[in-house]
Order: sequence, then structure tokens, then C-alpha cells
Amino acid sequence: MRGFNNTEFKFPFQSVYVDCANTVICQNFKTVIETDDLATLTSKPESAEVIIKLLNEQTSRDAQGFNSAGRIAAFVLTYQIQAQVWQNHRQLGDTLDISTQTTLQYNDATILSNNQEEAILWNELHVNATNQLVRRLVYFNYRNYSIDQNNSNSYTAESL
Repeated sequence: MRGFNNTEFKFPFQSVYVDCANTVICQNFKTVIETDDLATLTSKPESAEVIIKLLNEQTSRDAQGFNSAGRIAAFVLTYQIQAQVWQNHRQLGDTLDISTQTTLQYNDATILSNNQEEAILWNELHVNATNQLVRRLVYFNYRNYSIDQNNSNSYTAESL
């Protein structure tokens, strides 16, 4: 999917503004949107059809197992983030919960290589979370409420 520029995979909206503050995957997410031509990325929220908000980013590094000497033998690395799609100051659909995790085998004797491997695994988790978010947004159940509101302002008791 990435870099392929396939018209088969597009967001269901034409233009987006990404509100992601200081989340780790922010730049990668914007790059994927532009590179894969999923939608037009705008620099101002008022010029976008929808706003995608990335929030509640969390990371954890939890001990998973211990060796015979009682030292940590593995860690579980977890990255979680939530995304919301907004239009006209209201959230569309449910909050998207994105979560990825992997296991890091750990050995006290090889701390330097463990640190390098951990950095690589964190990067892979961030890429996987970005790809998961893109897939979820490609299949997001979207209805353009700005158009629907203009066409349906005159409800009557009979039409409800």
C-alpha cells in the first residue's frame, strides 16, 4: 500500500487536517497520507473536510519473563494511540483505538545491542500503528454531514 499510489485505497473524505500535537507517529502519518495520495492534506483546519485528531498516546515497557538468576529475560513493548474524525465541531463515529506490541528479548551481558534492538522495535511499532490507522481510516464509515445538513434542514413530523 505504501508509496504505491493506488487509487483503490483512499480515505472516504477528500481533504483532511491532522491535529496531532506531539505524538510520535504524527510526521509519519502525514507523510503516508501525502505519499499514498489518500486525501489532500491541508494546513488549516477550516479548509479541510474533516479533522483527524491523534490523542492519548501511551507507551509501556513491561517485564515479561525472568531467567534462572531472577533477572529480566524479556520485555513487552506496547504503543497505543487513539484517533478521532471530526467534522463541523462534532465527532464522527467512534474513537479508533490503535495498539501494537512486540517482545524484546533481554540479556544483561549485551546492554548496548539490547538498546539498539529496542530502538528498532519502537520504530517498527510506530510504523505498524501508522499503517493500522491508515487501514482503519480507508474503511471508515463516513458520511459527509456538511452536505447532508444543507439538504435536510427542513424535517417535518411526517418525514421522521
